[in-house]
Amino acid sequence: MDLLTHGELTLIGRMPWSSNATFLVDVLPTDPGPVECLLQGVYKPGRGERPLHDFPPGLYRREIAAWELARHLGWGLIPPTVLRDGPLGEGSVQLYVPCDYDEHYFTILEDPAHADDLRRLALFDLLVNNTDRKAGHVLAGHDGGLWAIDNSLCFHHQFKVRTVIWDFGGQPIPARHLADLARLVEDGLPAALDDLLDPFERDALLTRAKALLDGGEMPVDTSGRRVPWPLL
Repeated sequence: MDLLTHGELTLIGRMPWSSNATFLVDVLPTDPGPVECLLQGVYKPGRGERPLHDFPPGLYRREIAAWELARHLGWGLIPPTVLRDGPLGEGSVQLYVPCDYDEHYFTILEDPAHADDLRRLALFDLLVNNTDRKAGHVLAGHDGGLWAIDNSLCFHHQFKVRTVIWDFGGQPIPARHLADLARLVEDGLPAALDDLLDPFERDALLTRAKALLDGGEMPVDTSGRRVPWPLL
């Protein structure tokens, strides 16, 4: 986290198939020691965002909010993400996690080893009101972990969920996740979200947490329309 926040960013190239300007960067210590430490990150500068009619500017802040909430809950899923200045101005820098890019949600779903992770991600996306969970935003890391990227279209105060992850609809929410939601409702949101979301968004987030807690099971999309396009 310290290196992501304070390291020197060097642009490597623009990431393909991204709606907004998204760059792969090397992250180097400003004062390297005897052994040089190198990380790579995904840099999303605010100045590279395309305006949207239903989300305000500063989508990169929602990337960071997703990381902060997932970390607060202890759910993993989101690669470490920080707010910082960069070669093209302020934006988010997310740890680049090497992945198998032939894998995506629909292929990962076939692996029972990831069932718990996918169920937790489905719950997380409902909690954060993710409006754009495409299959290609779910990655199988070379580290064996499941990683969810592209979390900028989240946290709107109006219910806008669009996700490909509806396979767990009607199933009970695991007790350990209900306990996490109960703690969130009782203790409130982490202070890190105060400067990343507006008051309406924070209030709506807690309302969704309480609704999921009260319902006790994963909801079902009876309309069949709450999916993003393209699916992948």
